[in-house]
Amino acid sequence: MWKTCSFIILFIALPICMAISEDVDVSNPLTLEQCIKVALEQSPNIKTAELDLITSNNNVKDAKASFLPEINTNGQYQFSDINNIGLEKSNYNAQISANYRLWDHGKRRTALNQAKANEQSSKMDYSQTEQGLIFNITDAYYNLLQSEKLISVDEKLLEISKRNVEKAKLFLEKGRATPADVASAKVQQANDELTLINSQNDLKLAQARLSTLMGLDKGKPVKVQDGPDYKNYMESSLIKHEISLEDSITKAIQNRPELNSLRSRLTSSEWSLKQTKLDRLPVLSADYNYNFLFGGGTPKDSNVDNSWNAVARFTFPIFDGGVSKRRQQNAEINVQQTKESIKSREQSIVLEVQQEYFNFERTTKSLDIAKDQVENATLSLDVTQGRYDQGMTIFLDVLSAQARYAQSITNQVRAFYDYKIAEKSLQKAAGDLKAGE
Repeated sequence: MWKTCSFIILFIALPICMAISEDVDVSNPLTLEQCIKVALEQSPNIKTAELDLITSNNNVKDAKASFLPEINTNGQYQFSDINNIGLEKSNYNAQISANYRLWDHGKRRTALNQAKANEQSSKMDYSQTEQGLIFNITDAYYNLLQSEKLISVDEKLLEISKRNVEKAKLFLEKGRATPADVASAKVQQANDELTLINSQNDLKLAQARLSTLMGLDKGKPVKVQDGPDYKNYMESSLIKHEISLEDSITKAIQNRPELNSLRSRLTSSEWSLKQTKLDRLPVLSADYNYNFLFGGGTPKDSNVDNSWNAVARFTFPIFDGGVSKRRQQNAEINVQQTKESIKSREQSIVLEVQQEYFNFERTTKSLDIAKDQVENATLSLDVTQGRYDQGMTIFLDVLSAQARYAQSITNQVRAFYDYKIAEKSLQKAAGDLKAGE
């Protein structure tokens, strides 16, 4: 019986690729830029994309390592009760071996170029994930601000309704109103209270959505800080950006990360096709081995038998049942499929940019219209209230004017934030959405 113990030394490098972010303090209101920064640090999707980048970078390093020789060492101890075959009972053996590919028709260079193309594709995938997260955070941020503004609007409308109820009761005592007027005023007040409750619930949902997108712990509320744009719009007019549809389409075709990712994949597929062709060509490699053999007793007092050998190996594939040919055909099909995917994606991107551009134009035009509506509705409500106070109109006219006023100021808030979101949507469609812009 032979008893063999082999000792193989392996060196494995494990890169540390994840860092634990410190807890985020959200006790103070956050700006849009701060929300985006937190999300980029905390989001699981971003961390996953970062890990994909590390993996693709390691693949490039592996491809570069193929240009270096492989060196291995192993040691062995053998013990046997059979010693009539020229061996001692105890034997020690150590070996160093090396292998290097001398010539392979550029296979290693092709594999390296393919790995670099895949790495570039991973970078574009990361950029797509980043832009998607930035847009989602921006959308949630503006929705949260909109919810806060609508609560202020609802509270203002509720105060008007309460005053109308008190006024209707007073006029009823003086004989200038009917019980139906008081009832109508109370119905309007109840409707406004219900609207306020719904808006407060929408605010909680908006906070929860933003908190989740930022990757924060559940149940941790988020407060946001408003920018100057809304105040400028309410006091004067919003500075509007002149954006060309043609420029947006050109930017999208050049910058959209998913389209650039497909282009990188096409490059990778073309290198893969070249690799399948090179696999059918011969390869020249060299092997070198150096052996240390210790026989009998201990290594200190035993005889040492050293030997070495070097081999040049020329490998030429002759027959594999058509596997390599079919692999080449599949690679050609993959290249063609990727080209068609690029064409299809370009068409869908052009349509998406057009849709977002026309939507942006619509929201831009809505801004001035919304301001005019509020001005007219405010004037109408003031006049109708004055006429009612003088007994020149009925209470239903007041309620009608109040409803128009409520709708106009609600539309104004929504129009502003629809505009801001549409602006970011167009930037995203053009592949030009970045943090802090």
